[in-house]
Amino acid sequence: MYLGGVPERYDSVVCLTYLGERPLLVRHRNRAWEFPGGHREPGEDLVATARREAREEAGATLGQVTPLGYYVLSGGHTTVVTHARVVALEPLSGEFETVEVRAFDQLPPEEELSWPDGVYAYLLRNLELPGAR
Repeated sequence: MYLGGVPERYDSVVCLTYLGERPLLVRHRNRAWEFPGGHREPGEDLVATARREAREEAGATLGQVTPLGYYVLSGGHTTVVTHARVVALEPLSGEFETVEVRAFDQLPPEEELSWPDGVYAYLLRNLELPGAR
């Protein structure tokens, strides 16, 4: 994980979304709880990708989107990590992969997350964001 920078080339964006001081996560139809995010569409910058994914997956309208860093998977896939406050929520449309949206006081237990590798808790602690276990 590289905090504080953004690479020239990246494949996807994840947004650490917050409703007030509470992390807002989505429950994926085929996985579990996760922050909204996904692949970059052609011509999108990272802010546009974060906004689109939050709208599609959580029904969320975001305030200021702040890039925080990035990580690279072993195959080279690069994901930019962003942070934003949710300024409005609309009901889910049902056309995307999300089945539930919820704000948590703390992140769900690792076994209830899509990726139980500790990366979310690591990010929240190191970025001094509320909600880490």
